[in-house]
Amino acid sequence: MIKIDGSYGEGGGQIIRTSVSLSALTGRAVRIINVRAGRTKPGLQPQHLMAVRAAAEICGAGLKGDAVGSVQFEFHPQTPVQGRSYEFDIGTAGATGLVFQTVFLPLTAAGVSARITIRGGTHVPHAPPLDYLSGVYLLALRHAGIDARVSYGPAGFYPEGGGVVLGSSGQGTLGAVSLVERGTLRKLTSHIVTSRLPEHVGERGTAAVQAFMKAVGRKVTIERHDSGELARSTGAAVVLTAECEGGFAGFTSLGERGKPMEKVAEQACDEFMKWWKTGAAVDEHLADQLVLPMSLVEGESRWTTPMVTEHLRTVLWVVDKFLPIEHRFEEQADGTSLVILKGAGWKDSVSVDL
Repeated sequence: MIKIDGSYGEGGGQIIRTSVSLSALTGRAVRIINVRAGRTKPGLQPQHLMAVRAAAEICGAGLKGDAVGSVQFEFHPQTPVQGRSYEFDIGTAGATGLVFQTVFLPLTAAGVSARITIRGGTHVPHAPPLDYLSGVYLLALRHAGIDARVSYGPAGFYPEGGGVVLGSSGQGTLGAVSLVERGTLRKLTSHIVTSRLPEHVGERGTAAVQAFMKAVGRKVTIERHDSGELARSTGAAVVLTAECEGGFAGFTSLGERGKPMEKVAEQACDEFMKWWKTGAAVDEHLADQLVLPMSLVEGESRWTTPMVTEHLRTVLWVVDKFLPIEHRFEEQADGTSLVILKGAGWKDSVSVDL
């Protein structure tokens, strides 16, 4: 059994999700202690618990200590990852995108066909919104050889949630990536997301994005997402996704009471411009989300990021407990950092006999 200290490094839910994803895929049992020890609410919270139970369902894992508030638990895979239709309901506005990522990669790497439905929050703090997963994360994996789609019906905002996510395992063969030189901007898309709000809120968000990008000389495509009467929650978000010749990035701003939609839009635009000025090929969040898939491939992957975050260091630390990867960072002349990761080619390096 692999033992993981959940208080290491970033010390959040990322350690939990990465650990159970790799445990499900490799068949190696894991015990995690000090779960989210440094957080205001330590232990497993509903979205973390759902991620653990979702990962357990795809590999028939036995669980010990899987309860809200639990500060340690064990995860014992019993079967290889199984393909079929899965439905997961977080029951709160917990992040559906994080649950999706937890099961998506094991299902995809195992080469099985699966359909995934998740209910909960689609646009919530401290988690990738569904527009980011579709327009950045999965787009980067498509660049690496995996074709997959994810979509959502009604959006889910805090605190009611109620969003519905529809996805599937990916098809294809995952390969190493080189995302070092960003190149030209191929497409910049602004996702204006509203739920149970007057139509003029979305229109104001659209106008603010268009005005901002006109001022900086950028062409932007607008996509409106209005959940209408199907939604359970009220909220708004602006998500910008950037596809370049050799890079991908996304930036999110969430609405809140008393925050004008123009401000929501401008914050997302400001974040895009900050990233663009760095010269990095990916944003700092994609930089750590690439670690797990690139750890599974044979060969060396490279990508540039605006900074080496604690999230990035932590996910590398967790993966290294399961797979014989090699990695290093190199500081670039423009102040960005180059991540160099030699994957394990996991099917050849670990046993999945159960």
